[in-house]
Amino acid sequence: MSSKKPDFPEHFLDNVGKPLKKSVLLNGYSNFKIGGKADYFFEATSILELTKSILLAREHSFPYFIIGAGYNLLFDDDGFRGIIIKNNVKGITKREKEEEIEALAGTPLRGLIQFSIDKGLSGFEFLAGIPGTVGGAVFSNAGAFGNSIGEFLKNAEILNRKGKRVKVKRDYFEFRYRHSVLSEKYDVFLRAVFELHQGDKEEIKAHIEENLEKRRSNHPPEEVACAGSYFKNPVLPDGERVSAANFLDKIGAKDMRVGGAAVYRGHANFIINKEKASAQDVLRLAKELKGRVRERFDIDLEEEVIFLSAGSSTP
Repeated sequence: MSSKKPDFPEHFLDNVGKPLKKSVLLNGYSNFKIGGKADYFFEATSILELTKSILLAREHSFPYFIIGAGYNLLFDDDGFRGIIIKNNVKGITKREKEEEIEALAGTPLRGLIQFSIDKGLSGFEFLAGIPGTVGGAVFSNAGAFGNSIGEFLKNAEILNRKGKRVKVKRDYFEFRYRHSVLSEKYDVFLRAVFELHQGDKEEIKAHIEENLEKRRSNHPPEEVACAGSYFKNPVLPDGERVSAANFLDKIGAKDMRVGGAAVYRGHANFIINKEKASAQDVLRLAKELKGRVRERFDIDLEEEVIFLSAGSSTP
């Protein structure tokens, strides 16, 4: 019997029960349609698979990054030197309390909204048209029209840095505009309970359609490759939060392009993959936009889109 220690892919298969995919192009897993090859790729379809894969990567000091639907994310042209773990753990259930819904992190937001409609629960209408998964929405505290998902989260289950599955309350996340503590603590969000309120199904549907119509009027259609709003709305010295698009419009953003990356003509806060753009095209365009806004208005725009460099590592 050989005394040679198994390499990581073999160890992964033995412990998780599914193989790692090798040398996987990431452009098919990002709505930007940009990205080179990841050394390894794994799609988790249960919480057990998800937690085991993360704990193995941590145990072996193997770089990993968890993705959902691939929105709000820009992969490196050089791919990723480690494992991309796609969270495809889906599921929604109604809790005993009438106004509560429990959702797993990999659940598409569309599914969450439809479930709330079916149950006659109001509150999530503002999420209509926001792409991605529940996990991604909680991670970035996604929102629109003056609301954000963190307002409705009651409690959740996470995998903490010690490798333990623990329940936490809303305050743990330290929600604020487009931010949660998950980006700082590197804990992994697994599931959450959301508290909504009873409503009329037809009124809920009408409100959702109204919000979708507002988005259709100036947001890129679904078939356009982009990652969503590129910059967060900045805060002025007096504390007022204002639209980043207003400043971008005034510096002529809609006429700007670098390589295959361009600013969307309908809304200045969207960078789109117009023609086989590279990640570097997008980054150079974003840098130019930030520089012009800083020079003219003395305002520093902050990216909402996450750029995952090839050598990034999750602690």
